[in-house]
Amino acid sequence: MNEKFSMLRATKWQTLNDCEMNYQNFQALLRNEIPSIRISKFASSEECNKLALAIEKVGFDFYKNVEPPIGRIGITQFEYINRDKRGYFDAVEKANETYNRVTSLSFDPLKRLATILRQNVSSKVQIACENEVYGYYFAGLIRHINIALLHIDFAGLDAPDWEIGNITSQLVWNIYVKAPSQGGVCKVYNRQWQPEDEKYKTPGSYGYDRTLVATREVKHNIPLTGDVVIFNSRNFHEVLPGIGERITISSFIGKMPGGDLVFWS
Repeated sequence: MNEKFSMLRATKWQTLNDCEMNYQNFQALLRNEIPSIRISKFASSEECNKLALAIEKVGFDFYKNVEPPIGRIGITQFEYINRDKRGYFDAVEKANETYNRVTSLSFDPLKRLATILRQNVSSKVQIACENEVYGYYFAGLIRHINIALLHIDFAGLDAPDWEIGNITSQLVWNIYVKAPSQGGVCKVYNRQWQPEDEKYKTPGSYGYDRTLVATREVKHNIPLTGDVVIFNSRNFHEVLPGIGERITISSFIGKMPGGDLVFWS
């Protein structure tokens, strides 16, 4: 079996509590031995308020044909699965300009997280690069999500012919710029996607049948403004409805075969 489709640990997680950021926990998260890492107070209330005001000025676009609606600022590789990848890389410069316009009024969460990873995990942390022809990916998607169906994010499935398709494991991080007053929980299940799971995908949707996770452990990641939560995005996960806005900035973190960590959205 191809290494990128190999199953990670299917045993019980070591804990269902929030885990702090350190080398041991990060490696455990890559191996699916723990459900998530939380960096509490990653950003101050003032920093988040400034980000929220800047995001409001820019405004959200909404994904086409996605229900329930998800607003976003920036681009995703996922949108270009069945399209020429040149379109994605042509859009990177504009996406970076918009991201920088938002973060220049407060701080850059991606750069802050990269610094934390270099201090705690590896010195080899960078934005993913396709090749000399296409250049670097975009990282730093800003989203307005009130609900998300049960799904997974894994470049081995979504980008087999892209450089990021070579990753051996994949995480996702989210900083909560705005958290709902109630709800908005991200539920992560101890169930890794496998190719045979595609038969459980809902036709015309990104969501999967809930029978896949019916008997699995689940971690409830509560959104708190200013916190960062990192989890293994190959695990099935969903976002429950909340009261109030739920605005995040995020990207994926992939581990390449040589051990380098790369960001992309």
